[in-house]
Amino acid sequence: RAEAPQESAPRVFLDEAHQQGVALANGRVEFWGPVPAPMERRAGRYRAHLLLQAHQSSDLQRLLAQWVVSLASLKSARRVRWSVDVDPQEML
Repeated sequence: RAEAPQESAPRVFLDEAHQQGVALANGRVEFWGPVPAPMERRAGRYRAHLLLQAHQSSDLQRLLAQWVVSLASLKSARRVRWSVDVDPQEML
């Protein structure tokens, strides 16, 4: 998920993250989104999610090990607050 005071910043970051993730996943992980969060604007910040799903948790863990490092190097990552939540209990 990503959030920022500027409306477009989370979407730009998650679009770039999606492209990177697809390239690293080799078709073993499904990507859905990015989509606005159910409560898109909260406390003056816009929020969006990118959902991932894999049949095998090892495929997801392998992707995340590489992907999270590469996400930090994106220019758009400096404009947002982002986090990765594995097995989220709820979608905020």
